[in-house]
Amino acid sequence: MVLQSTSIRQIRLDAPGMVDSSPARTPQPGLPVVSRPRHTPSDQWPALWWIGCHGGAGATTLARLTDLGADAHAAWPTPPPDDSARVVLVCRVSATGTRAATVAVEQWKRRLVPPRTELLGVVAVAASSRRPPRRAAERLRLVSGWVPATWRVGWVEEFLAADDARDVGVPPDVAALRHALSRAIVSK
Repeated sequence: MVLQSTSIRQIRLDAPGMVDSSPARTPQPGLPVVSRPRHTPSDQWPALWWIGCHGGAGATTLARLTDLGADAHAAWPTPPPDDSARVVLVCRVSATGTRAATVAVEQWKRRLVPPRTELLGVVAVAASSRRPPRRAAERLRLVSGWVPATWRVGWVEEFLAADDARDVGVPPDVAALRHALSRAIVSK
């Protein structure tokens, strides 16, 4: 996959009728980098960050269910100088979800993420109770070869009717994910 930016003309919205004719570069595809994701605990740097590769990936739900780390809200967190950012990317197993994960993983592979970012792996959350589309399954296999680990989380129909997924309980695959990530965090 080749990521390129294109040249476009910028229209200044602050001055009616004014056009800036200098070329502007469109941002590279991928997730933004932030110094500290919004709505995160301020007392200490989390041991783990959940990064949703796209909206609705399930990162917030997984952070709550596992009680590990904090949700980075679809952005790469920049660690403080004396720490690292251990991250897990989360995507749905759909064509758009696995495409977003592919872009985020390529961003990490190209080192277009903050220094001291440690990718622990990708969590692929089922997009429905049906078998995933072939394109999504193939992309997930490809991404799995690029990252240290890949975990699958199955579809939980009861989550759709719950105000808080914790009220439903922790499914076995999420419990296994929690155990694997706890071990990865402690061993680092």
